[in-house]
Amino acid sequence: MKRIAALLLASALGAPPLAHASGGAPARVRTTLTGRKAVPKGSRRGRGRVTVTIAGKRVCWTFRGVRGIDRPRAAFIDKGIPGEFGPVMVRLGAKYKASGCVTTTAGTAGAIGLSPRGFYVTVNTRKFPLGAIRGQLRKG
Repeated sequence: MKRIAALLLASALGAPPLAHASGGAPARVRTTLTGRKAVPKGSRRGRGRVTVTIAGKRVCWTFRGVRGIDRPRAAFIDKGIPGEFGPVMVRLGAKYKASGCVTTTAGTAGAIGLSPRGFYVTVNTRKFPLGAIRGQLRKG
C-alpha cells in the first residue's frame, strides 16, 4: 500500500518513472534493425538485431548479425515513433561496440523500460551518419 501511495504521489508531482529501482527484474527490450526503417532511409541491405537490458539506471546492449553496412561508428537509443526522427536519449558507448553497458538517468531508463515502442535504436556509419539501420524497440 505504501508503494502505491508513493507511486501516486510521484505521478502527481510529475516525477519520471524509475526503471526497476526497487530491485525488480530488469526490463528487456529488443528490435530487428533494417535500413528501410531508418529516417532518412539507410542502407537497403543493412540488417541486425539488438537486445537491451535495463536495470535501474544501467542500460546494457548486445548487437547480433549486423551486416550490409559499412563499419559502424556509433549506436544510440533515440526517442520517436516509427517514421519519425527523434533526439538521442542514450548513447550506446563512446563509439560502436557490439556489446556493453552505460549509465543514464533514472527517468530515461524508466521511460524506455515502460514504453519501449516510443524509442528506437539506430546504428550510424560514415555513409549514413543519421542511421544506416534502425529498429523500433519492443518488450521481449
